[in-house]
Amino acid sequence: MISAILKPSYWQIYKHFILTKAHALAHSLWWAIVVSFYSYPALPQSVVNINHQTLAKPLTIMGTSEGNVKAQKIARTENTATGYCDGYVNTRPNHVLKLESFFEFLRLEVQSSADTTILVGGGGGVWCNDDAASANPMIEGQWQAGLYKVWVGSYQANTSHRYQIKISGR
Repeated sequence: MISAILKPSYWQIYKHFILTKAHALAHSLWWAIVVSFYSYPALPQSVVNINHQTLAKPLTIMGTSEGNVKAQKIARTENTATGYCDGYVNTRPNHVLKLESFFEFLRLEVQSSADTTILVGGGGGVWCNDDAASANPMIEGQWQAGLYKVWVGSYQANTSHRYQIKISGR
C-alpha cells in the first residue's frame, strides 16, 4: 500500500512535466526581455521623414545633447570634408532622418546656448562639424535619398545641453 501512495500516476508526471516546461519557458522569456532591454541602445529622440513638401519652410527638431563616447569613435575618423569630429555623444543617434528623395541642397544647423557638435552618418558617408559660423555646428550640401543618423554632441563628456536643429532646403 505504501508503494502505491509514493508511486506517481502518469497524470502527475505529465502535469509536473508541463508545469516545469512552462515555468522554464516563462523564465527564459523574462531573461530575454531583460537582456535585450539592457543590451540594445535606446531609440533615437526622434525619427523625421523629410521630402520637398515637408521643407516648404524650415523644419525644427529639438533634443538634448549628452554622452561620454568620443564622436571620433562613432565616426571612425578624426576629420571629414565638413570638419572635425569633436565632442562626446551617445552610442545611439539623437535623431534619424529619412530623406524620401534627392536634395540638391539641404542644411542642418544646430542652435544651442552651449558649444555643441554634430555627426551625421548615412549611405553616402560620414560628416562632422564643430563651430561652422559661430559655436554652432552646421552641415550643408547635396544629400541622397535614404536614412541618416544624426548625433548632436557636447564638447565636454557627460554634459547635456538643449538644442534645436533647423533643417532647410534653401
